[in-house]
Amino acid sequence: RPMFRRSHLKILLIGNSGVGKSALMNQYVNTRFSSRFRATIGADFLSKEVHIDGRTLIVQIWDTAGTERFHALGTALYRGSDCCLLVFDVTSVYSFQALEKWHKQLLLQIEPEEEPTFPIAIIGNKTDLENREVHTEHTAVQQLLQHPT
Repeated sequence: RPMFRRSHLKILLIGNSGVGKSALMNQYVNTRFSSRFRATIGADFLSKEVHIDGRTLIVQIWDTAGTERFHALGTALYRGSDCCLLVFDVTSVYSFQALEKWHKQLLLQIEPEEEPTFPIAIIGNKTDLENREVHTEHTAVQQLLQHPT
């Protein structure tokens, strides 16, 4: 049985503004990093061709605006998604605390029958910076990883 049902994969990056979603996307697709912050307006995506087990897969990474006013994009943006990466900035405890809100928003948008098996990963970004406020050994991090509802 093939690992992927289709020849493309749609991945959503979700999290507060400024956590580095665009930087993650650009680093993965273009192997290029920029420390300049430019807020995403609405949504943006980049594609990358990946070869897995002799198959070619087109990976679309969707970068979403991390502000409340763009939540209306939700349904269209989430439609057809194969997985979601919830992103927070390890130097901002606020961005970590907001993951619960982002997760709930995601669950409202995906198809109810997909909810139990919809792949979701949590990414702590900006780990190269020194003024870290969130550590993986924190109880809250462990709870979110075990029960992200």
